[in-house]
Amino acid sequence: MHLQARFLDAIQVLRRARQLEPHDYFANLLLGIDLLRTGRDADALPMLQLAARTKPDEEIPEGYIGEAEASLEHYGKAAEAYQDAVRRGHGSEQAVEAWADFALERFRQVGESLRGSSAGESTVRRLQETASKPASLLVCDGPIQVLERRLANKPKGNESTAFYLNSAYKLSVCYAVEAGKAAADLQKSAEDVAAFDRLRGDVLLRLKGDPAAAQDEYVKAIALRPGDPALLERLAEAQLNAGNSEGARQSALAALAADSHRRGALRTLISLAMSNRDYDQALPRLEQLNIEAPGDLTVHVELGRALEQTGKAAEALQHFQSALAAGYPDEKGSLHALKARVLRELGREEEAAKASAEARRLSDAFQAHSENRGNEKVNANQ
Repeated sequence: MHLQARFLDAIQVLRRARQLEPHDYFANLLLGIDLLRTGRDADALPMLQLAARTKPDEEIPEGYIGEAEASLEHYGKAAEAYQDAVRRGHGSEQAVEAWADFALERFRQVGESLRGSSAGESTVRRLQETASKPASLLVCDGPIQVLERRLANKPKGNESTAFYLNSAYKLSVCYAVEAGKAAADLQKSAEDVAAFDRLRGDVLLRLKGDPAAAQDEYVKAIALRPGDPALLERLAEAQLNAGNSEGARQSALAALAADSHRRGALRTLISLAMSNRDYDQALPRLEQLNIEAPGDLTVHVELGRALEQTGKAAEALQHFQSALAAGYPDEKGSLHALKARVLRELGREEEAAKASAEARRLSDAFQAHSENRGNEKVNANQ
């Protein structure tokens, strides 16, 4: 059942096995993996940690602990677990590959999190320029766990914002360095050619911003591993970024047919549906992703948009308010404007007026800030 991806059935059997042998390595490991695959990351973690303690020289539990911690947004702990897996496995291909996957995904996530502000966009451009350089020229100003802790503290003023952006930049460079090292290690010793092709594709997609070249690497890997959902998921993302919408849709659907819990494939299909204003198609996938990644504020916003467009204004408002309360960056005021529109649909005019006023304030502040930055650049060039 576990190998056939029948996770819910397997969980019941493994729970009974664990009742008989609470410290059995395989019962805890497999139960943790299946809980992880069904989006129950917090429940999975104690099982995986017990498996890791039972066999302290085994790398596999640490890799899954890293995945669980990352899903729970405990990124510093996730990095530590992946590095422990590399240490326990003495640099095994599987452990190095998993560490590189995490590093590249964090590089992407940090970049995405910065795109809500003009200063963040500037940091992203700086990162892209840095990441395009040869890996030998990049220097990590770590350690990663310390930088992750700094990044977890949300900025509350201009100075803290600058500190936050600088920490995000340093952290992303460290992840780029680690991904580059992992790629070099795999190139020297990889017996799994598909894994190396996939990692090359990841580097091209995440660090170099070349989705067309990344597609070629993923296609080569899929030829060696037909039907692999992780590879199909990555191919879909590369195709989406390269403008091949239909190819991305087909690849994402194939990934989900093999594993219905592939979050990247869900994101690709959501992006396509929302771009086409096919909100009925996007809605069930957004609801699934919201269950499996409840801390993703962008999912809350997109789910709110889809709900509002399908006539569910009250539910949409809940998601908009949750995102704003959790710190969603609304520098331009667009989310407050959406909130105001929904409030008007619900007949709550006084609250709508307040939300509209806040949207205008944020928009005006953003425009004034952008004009000031523009003037500063002009003066600096004179």
